[in-house]
Amino acid sequence: MNTTLALSATLLAASAGIAAAQDCTLRVTTWGGSYQATYESVAEAFEAEHDCTIQWVVGSSPDHLIKSRLGQVDVTTNTLLNSIAGEKEGLWLELDAAQIPNMVNLYENAVYSPYTIFANVGDYVLAYNTDHIAEAPESWDALWNPDYKNHVLIYGFDHIPTLSLTVLKAEQNGGDIDNIQPGLDRMAELVNSGNLIGGLDVESQMVSLFQTEDAWLGMLATGRMKELLGKGVTNVAFTRPEEGTFPLITTMNITKTATDPEMAAAFVDYILSPEVQLAFATRNLYAPTVNNAPIPADFELGELLVQNEAFGRLFLPDQEKITANKAAWQQKLNEMTTN
Repeated sequence: MNTTLALSATLLAASAGIAAAQDCTLRVTTWGGSYQATYESVAEAFEAEHDCTIQWVVGSSPDHLIKSRLGQVDVTTNTLLNSIAGEKEGLWLELDAAQIPNMVNLYENAVYSPYTIFANVGDYVLAYNTDHIAEAPESWDALWNPDYKNHVLIYGFDHIPTLSLTVLKAEQNGGDIDNIQPGLDRMAELVNSGNLIGGLDVESQMVSLFQTEDAWLGMLATGRMKELLGKGVTNVAFTRPEEGTFPLITTMNITKTATDPEMAAAFVDYILSPEVQLAFATRNLYAPTVNNAPIPADFELGELLVQNEAFGRLFLPDQEKITANKAAWQQKLNEMTTN
């Protein structure tokens, strides 16, 4: 090969390498809004380090599952139920700890399976009005306290926190998720006690009822607690009962159709890094799922984040069984509470 040909070959190889790097695109699902805004802010460093562009696949949680089926996604950010559905369909790659070294820092209960991990977590806590309830309740049993008649809030029965509470009460009263009757009996007692303002579906309404002091006690997502505090409400506090709280989980999976599985694994590893975990904690109030991302002491909303020992007490019953049985449970509860 003469000098000119050799130089041309070298230039072509270099151009091909540059083109390959420029063509690197990683498709990642997100819900848009503040979650996407945080994702985009932290992704800039990843894109620069790996010379790879993140393409955001924006939509609802069911959309993310559908697009994963269609091969339109590399990394899926989703809810646990959709990740479980994807597992049953065989959509996900097994997560390789050798390629995702930050997995070693995950809390034990943040590894759902070889295919699914928790990226961040919120929780439903027990909110209470300090003008009417002087001491923080230690148990979810406080919802049944007759002193709080017509001042208690829970989510509607088809919502995960209330369904989880039903399973918890079943376990505490001789049953379990496969023998739910003791839990339904306890929930029927709550409905029939007159304590409930209602089982609500609209969180903004729940916030308003705490503002107006119609609600003295009830379950509330930490994000809504943040909203109350932001509205200047000073007489509503929260506690995490001794039985644990009910989690709001963001999951991550790598699809079997990922165009570059190694790059996808690098992205998952990056999301588990302390810097990114803290970004979601401080910007979105989604707690880290790794044990090496302590919340800064000067972060004024840090107490709203489930951490350390409280993370280990997250109560997460079998989501598939809840989904499969909730309609039948609802019908049975209606029969037990209809006058």
